[in-house]
Parts: sequence; structure tokens; C-alpha cells
Amino acid sequence: MNRTLEFARALLGQSTAWPASQAAGFLLFGLVLALWSWSLHRRIIFPALRRGLRLTAWLIFLWIALRGAQFLSAYSVALAQAHWDAYKARQVMLLRTSWETSWLVFAMLPSLGLQVIWHSLHPFTARSSALPTLHGALSASLWAARYLPALRPYAGRVLSVWIALSALGFAAGLLYCAASLPVRRKAAVPLALTALLAVYCDLFFRVRPAWIGQSNFVFTSSLLVFALLESCLRSGLLPCNSLHEELFARSPIRMQIIDREGGAVWSSAPAAPCQEGLIRTASVAGGAVRWEEDLSELRAMQSRLKEASAELEKENRLLARQNQIRGRLLSLRWQNRLCAEVEDQMRDRIEAARRLFATIPALAASGREAEARLALSQLGVLICAVKRKSHLFLKGRQDALIPLAELTLAVQESFRCARAAGIDGTFTCPRTGDVPVETALTAYDLCEQALESCLYSPPASLLTRLSLNGSSLELRALIDCSPPPDDAALLPPPLQNAVEKMGGSCRVERDEDGVHFSCALPAAPNERREQP
Repeated sequence: MNRTLEFARALLGQSTAWPASQAAGFLLFGLVLALWSWSLHRRIIFPALRRGLRLTAWLIFLWIALRGAQFLSAYSVALAQAHWDAYKARQVMLLRTSWETSWLVFAMLPSLGLQVIWHSLHPFTARSSALPTLHGALSASLWAARYLPALRPYAGRVLSVWIALSALGFAAGLLYCAASLPVRRKAAVPLALTALLAVYCDLFFRVRPAWIGQSNFVFTSSLLVFALLESCLRSGLLPCNSLHEELFARSPIRMQIIDREGGAVWSSAPAAPCQEGLIRTASVAGGAVRWEEDLSELRAMQSRLKEASAELEKENRLLARQNQIRGRLLSLRWQNRLCAEVEDQMRDRIEAARRLFATIPALAASGREAEARLALSQLGVLICAVKRKSHLFLKGRQDALIPLAELTLAVQESFRCARAAGIDGTFTCPRTGDVPVETALTAYDLCEQALESCLYSPPASLLTRLSLNGSSLELRALIDCSPPPDDAALLPPPLQNAVEKMGGSCRVERDEDGVHFSCALPAAPNERREQP
């Protein structure tokens, strides 16, 4: 019975009779700690928090494994009897290694504890934070500074103060987490274990009473750290997914975990059914999870979006109507502007047509029917000139160039109207090619002016030809009438100024055949057409 009790004490680290059994006890406890670390994979869903707890567990496991290796490798009675100095040197080396490893463990444990607290408070953003990593690096640097001869007298004290401050920070973090628990009394066990670990370490390193020496420091402190972490997970100070009862009891969502037969394994507290709910199901190991999602807020948002969309659609229709009215207004303004420009271009011929039209009734009333018919023929020529030039002018507002075919049709129609007044006219022009708008209008004015100069001395004949010669449009006319027209009738000053402004030239010659009229106009565009 005594041997059994002694073996049990050896496994618990309370006996020095069997060091090999102590080593086995350390390794057995380390195996339990490793299995606990493996269980964190199923119990904690946040990777950063799980990594911090695993680092803590594996640091303690390394410490325990080193302590167990000390008993397995250093206890040798034969070596102690044969070579006492070698045995003593090995024991001193292992004890010093264990002592320095203990300082490293106690330098890193508060840092890892702070890292765990930080990750539990910031589970989604902790990965991007460098504060826990910097704290651990500083702790390791202070521990390594104890080996430097210049810093050795101060590094130990600074490290002790730093460990104490880090431990206080860890305790403050636990208190902060405990304040957010629904049932705060559950935080009593983790806080009590924290206080017990702090008192035990203070007594072991500073006071050193007699009963402390009988306890195994490595095993006791490791057991307290292990119990502290497990109590934090059990009480809810650290986020854990193994507390299904409280999760379902406090959940505001109507949800269930059902088995493969459809029976409810876990159910949340009865909550009021959603007015606009949607039941969802997701497969889990061994069954499924079923929950009811409240869609009332989503439906309200959808209704608001529909109202906003209808309002925007109404505003778009108003804007489209406004743009349509504005387009019509601009079109009317542009048409009015074109009409004003056409009237300004045709003012002289329109006034001449009005004066001629006013004389026709008087000629008919006085019995001068031949003169009245001649006046009607002259009026037709003037009206045809107004129509054809207006057509060319409006087409010039749409296109930068006018085909020679259009110019040919306009001049030929004017010549047909002049036949009724006793004028025999012939016009020839190439059917292909384009000329600028100003050139076409000026060429038509020259042909029309030659035609009108023959209206008041019928009968007359007019032979006109247009031809393209490189970059110029050449107009040649032969007029045979009696009396022949003078130069002012063929080329009035406004028309002559327009020709010279374009860079063209005109010439009038007379012989026994009649009046020879020639003019050269530029056939290439030299400036940009005005846009509406």
C-alpha cells in the first residue's frame, strides 16, 4: 500500500524516490495537454484565437517534456558512483537549462495570454494587428538580454517587472471580458485561478516557505495554467462553440439542430414567429441545422427601394419630356433663324417680285395684255429663283458640299421658266463633282443674273456652261439680245464684291456675236461650315 501511494505521489511530482516515475508523470500530463490542444480545433472557430491557445499549450508541453527528460537522462546511480564530477556537471547543466527555460516560459506566458485576450475581443480583425506580436518579441528580447554581460545586472529585474505588468494586463483583460458576460458569476473560477497562480508564483520566487519546496513547481504551475484556460472556455470568457445549451437558450433566432430522422436535438428558446419569415436548412455532421430568417426588414427595404425607383422613373419621364420640349424649341428657333437668313438672302428678288406683281392688274385693266403676259413670265422667273436658291441655301446648311447635279437642276428649272418670257436658254454642266456651298450659291446667282438681264429685252438667247478645271469652277455665258445688257446689269456691285471676297474673278467682253461673260470661282472648301 505504501509503495502504491509513493508511486502515485511520484506521478504527481511529490516524491523523489522514483525519478523515472516522475518523468513518466510529466510526460503523461504533457500528452493530456497535447490532446487538449488538439481538441481546440473543434471547440474554437476563430483561427487566431485557436492559434494563440495552441501556442500556450505547446510552450507548456515543451517545458514539461524538458523537465521529464531531465529525470530520464540525468538519474544514473552507476555514473554518480563511478564519475561523480561528470554526473554533477550533467545535473548542473540540466538544472540550469530547466531554470532558464522556466524564465522563458514565464516571460512568454503573459504575452500569449494577452494575445488570447486580444484575439477574443477582436476575433475578425486580430489577424491584421501587430500589438500581440510586438509584445511577445519584447518579452523574448528582455529574456535574451540576461545573457549579455553589460545588461545582466539590470535585465533580470526589468524582466521580472515586465512579467508582473503583463500578468496584471492579462488579469485586467479577463475582468473586461467578464463584464460582458450575461451571467457574471461564471467568471469567478477563472479569476480565482488567476489570483491563485499569481500568489503561488510570488511565494515560490520571493518568499520561499518550506512547504513550497515540497511541491513541484513545473507540474503545479502547468496544471494551474491548464485549468485557467479550460475554465475561461467553460465560462464563456473566451468564445467557444461547445456551450450549446446557453447558445440556444439565449439566441433570439428560432433555430434547431435536428438528427437524420428529423427529431430536434437542440432548440432555441421559443420566440415569436416572424411575420415574414423564411425557413432555411444546412447540413451538418449527423443531421442538419434549421433556422428561421426574419425577412421583414429586407421586405421593408425592398419596398423603400421600389418607391425610390418609382420616384426616379417619374423624374426621368419628366426630364425626358422636358428635353423633348427643349429639342422642339431649339428646332423651331433654328428653323426661324434659317427662314430669317433665307429672307435676307432673297430680299431683293422678293421685293422685285412684289413690285412686278403689283403692276400686273393695272396692265390687264388697261388692255395691254401682251405686257401683262410678259410681266407674268418675269414674275415666274423671279419666283423660281427664290425657290431654287432657297433650296440650295437650306441644303448647304445640312451638308458642307453641294453636288453639281443639284446646281444643274436649279439652273435648268430657271431656264424653263424663262422660255415663257421669250428667252431661249441652254445650260450645260458636268453631272459629277461637289463644290462648296458659297461657290454653288454664287454660281447660281451669276447664272440667274445673266438670265434676268435678258428679261427686259426679249427675244434673247443665253448659252451657259459650267466646268470644273482643277480647283476652280469656271462659268462661261454668251448673251445675244437687243439691246445688250450693260456691265452693271450682268455683275452688280454686291455680286462682284461676293466674287472677289471668295477669291474669284469675272470678265465681260463684247463682239459682233454678243456679250461674252466668264467667271472663275474656287471649287475647294476653304473654311468650316457653320453648325446649327
